Amino acid sequence: MKKLTKIGASALAGSLVATAASAGSLSVGGTWEVTGEYTQGSGDATYAALSNNGNPFGSKGNLSFSGSGETDFGTASFYLFTKDQQSGTSSHSVSLDMGDMGTVAFDQGTGGYGLGTIDDKVPSAYEEVWNGTTATNTDIMDGSAGSGGVFGYKNSFMGMDLNLEYDPAVGGGDAGDGGNSFTDANYDGSNINFAVTNASLVDGLTVGVGYGETSWDLESTSTAPSETTTTAAFATYAFGPVTVGYQQNYTSNSVNATNASSGNANEVEIYGIAFNVNDNLSVSYENYENTYLKSASAATGATAGQADVTQDADGIQIAYTMGGATLRVSDVSVDNSGGTLNNSEDRTEVSLLMAF
Repeated sequence: MKKLTKIGASALAGSLVATAASAGSLSVGGTWEVTGEYTQGSGDATYAALSNNGNPFGSKGNLSFSGSGETDFGTASFYLFTKDQQSGTSSHSVSLDMGDMGTVAFDQGTGGYGLGTIDDKVPSAYEEVWNGTTATNTDIMDGSAGSGGVFGYKNSFMGMDLNLEYDPAVGGGDAGDGGNSFTDANYDGSNINFAVTNASLVDGLTVGVGYGETSWDLESTSTAPSETTTTAAFATYAFGPVTVGYQQNYTSNSVNATNASSGNANEVEIYGIAFNVNDNLSVSYENYENTYLKSASAATGATAGQADVTQDADGIQIAYTMGGATLRVSDVSVDNSGGTLNNSEDRTEVSLLMAF
C-alpha cells in the first residue's frame, strides 16, 4: 500500500521509551474493493441454498496504520488493520526488532507468525483456490493455533527464516487491554507451532516445512486428553514468467467446538501454476484436495466407521493491474464440500480493487 502521510509521533516514541523521547513515524494506507459473487450449490440444504444469490454485489474499505520508534532494545513497531464490511472488525500487532536477536511480537489477528504463514504457498493470481468457499484454513491445518492473543518470534540464520508462534489459550479469542477471553462453552487448549523457509538453495526455488501441536483441555464431552498435530511442507519454483508450486499438509485428531475429538485426520495436497503474461496480466490454475480420513480412528468420534471422502477444489484466476487498480476474476468448483459426498459448489467472483 502507498503511504499517504508520514508525520512525527513524539507521543508514540515517548510511550515506548520513558527515559528519552525521540520522534517516530506513522504511515497510513488503504484499499477499496467492490465485488460481484455468483454461487451455485447442490446437496444438503446448506449447499442447495448457495444457489439463492440475491444481490451479488458488495464492497468494503480497509485502512492500515503502521508506526515505529526506537527504544533501548531495538526498533518497536505496531500495525493496525481495520475493515469496514457493514460491520467493524480490526486486527493489530506490536513487535520489537532486536537486530540479530530477531523480532518478538504480540499478535491480535494479523496472522503474520507461525505455521499459518505457510498454510497454502502454491502460486496464484488472486487468492488461494479455496478462499471464499466453504473450505477453510482450519480444514487445511487444524494444528496451527488461533490468530488472536498469540506471541510470535522471527529470525533469519544460515539462509533460513524461522517463524514461531505460541498461543496460550486456543479457542479463547481476542481480549482487550486488562481483560481475558475465557469462554466456558468453547474448546480450550495451548499451542506452539513454527515454519522454516529457505530461498537460497537454488535460484528460483523456495522450500519450507512447518509443524504445530495443540494440547487440549477437554470438557465432559470427552473422557481422555487429546492432541491435534499438523505438519506442512511446500516447494515453489520460478523460472522466467512461470511459477509452479506443490504442497502437502497433514492434520491428525481434529477437535470440534465442544471439545469432542472428531476422530478425523486430514490429508491435503495442493498444486498449481501461475504465469505472468506481461507486467499487468497474470493467470493461474490451482488444484486443492483434502481427504477426510474418517476411518483412521473409527472406534470413537462422530465419524466412526465412515468411509474416507476427498474434497476436491480446482479453479482458474486472472488478475489485471491498471496503476493503482486491479481487476480480478476467480472461477472455482468444489466437489464433496466439507468432506460430505454429493455436496458441491461453484463460485465465480469478479473484484475491482483500488489501493491508495
